Amino acid sequence: MANKPSTTTITVITCHGTYKGVECKKTNPGWKRCNCAKSLYIYENGKRTYVSAKTRSWERAERVAQAEREKRDPVRIELARIAKKEAQEVNLQKSKNITLPVATDRWVRGRKIEGRANLRIYLRAAWRIEQWAADEKIVNVTDITADGLEKWRGMWGPKAEKRYNRIAVATQSQFQSKVRRFFRWCVGTGNLSRDPTLLPLPINKGRKSRKQTQPLTSEQFEKLLDTIEPAMSAAIGEAREFAKELRALFLTQRWAGLRILDVLMLPRTALVGNRLSLTTKKTCAKIENRTLPESVVEALQALSPDRPLFKPGYFFWSKKKRWDCLSSKWDAVIKPMNELLAFKDDNGQPLTFKSHMLRDTFAVECLLDGMSMEDVSKLLNHESVKTTEEYYAPRVKSRLQHLDDMMVAAMRRMGAAVTA
Repeated sequence: MANKPSTTTITVITCHGTYKGVECKKTNPGWKRCNCAKSLYIYENGKRTYVSAKTRSWERAERVAQAEREKRDPVRIELARIAKKEAQEVNLQKSKNITLPVATDRWVRGRKIEGRANLRIYLRAAWRIEQWAADEKIVNVTDITADGLEKWRGMWGPKAEKRYNRIAVATQSQFQSKVRRFFRWCVGTGNLSRDPTLLPLPINKGRKSRKQTQPLTSEQFEKLLDTIEPAMSAAIGEAREFAKELRALFLTQRWAGLRILDVLMLPRTALVGNRLSLTTKKTCAKIENRTLPESVVEALQALSPDRPLFKPGYFFWSKKKRWDCLSSKWDAVIKPMNELLAFKDDNGQPLTFKSHMLRDTFAVECLLDGMSMEDVSKLLNHESVKTTEEYYAPRVKSRLQHLDDMMVAAMRRMGAAVTA
């Protein structure tokens, strides 16, 4: 048997009472001409409810009742749905007309970018996107595909044929994050319906290698510092003068847990006393008042602002190199040190030192000292604690043993016999 269509009744009634000290003599709820409060009687889906019309005027109460009837009118509801869908289609059609240069310009202008260095990073990223799109004959944002982005990523490299594709390995992940930020902005502003960096092939696709996580022991770190002077004495060109800079760089990374680019672009204003404050380049996360050991502060302060090769407002930023070449430049200075270091990994195999190992050392040492994974994740400015766990939890065997001991103790309290 078919269900009967539900009926809705909405009528105005008068709630007789006292008005300005005078009691109303009427009792009929349909009486219109007194000044008593008006309400709506609503019968809907088999239920009765009473709602104040918030007026003493019958005419105004009728307008309120009519508005409530229109809200429930199926014809009006369908017309509103159609109008909304048409508006969405119009907006989508408009979005198809936005060109890449217009989109990147709006993206950069809309960012709350602090400092000239950060602004240059965004402007450089926008320039690379525009140049790639022009070469690929891509005009509108909606013409970009995930497959096209994946192919473009494969062209990046320090010696790429196209200038806009010449990206050092150390800075590719930073640029990659800016590309993803741009397309998330396109989706958020309605210029794209789907993010091409996520489906079907993510631009950041690829397994994170555990080999990237390699902390140094205390002995290895001390040997690293002791190797700076002889390594720089044997270096060629300007690198011979970088012993103080390398010492300050290594100490800052080790004890502040920073990526190399954040240290290399560190302005002198970021250090006040022994407190460090900055905005990271990769994730734009804020680090505020991080306390540094005296050895780090002394090493940074030993770098005179009057050095001819460096900008006076920065500790490491060279006058001769563009900002996007900093990491690759210093990697080239650090790499030859491995001949003197001769480090070995946990399995006794040759270990090539890279500056990021100092950030790994900072993280692992904090965990070994008993700091929680959540707190270390915040210090590293990771977007998720899962990232921290994936990289560093396997490195801290004492934490795993501690968890196992806690599990054994719990089982024994539950009455289970466990042989340690």
